[in-house]
Amino acid sequence: MNLIALIKERAKYYKCLACSQALADCDVKLLNEADAHCTVEVTCAKCGVSFVAVLLLKKAKHPDGLPKAASEGPISSDELLDVHEHLSRFNGSFHELVRWRSPRRRSV
Repeated sequence: MNLIALIKERAKYYKCLACSQALADCDVKLLNEADAHCTVEVTCAKCGVSFVAVLLLKKAKHPDGLPKAASEGPISSDELLDVHEHLSRFNGSFHELVRWRSPRRRSV
């Protein structure tokens, strides 16, 4: 998906500064693109008001844009059942369930 298509897809979650209508069908024109940001002109499809927005761009942490696990494919039904069984046997708080322990930190 190109940058303009991504911005237009996300625009539906925002409202026009002038008429407060959703920017679902807005027109987006790329004015400038740099490493960390881009500048776009957005025109509301409802009232026609245009405004300029500067958007920060977050680079993907992985070359393909996906975490390693996502590149291995979808979660299988067996994996989902394993998680379900683990959760049904687990007796503790949510905090204990999701706590991550660093390999460098050792319990004493």
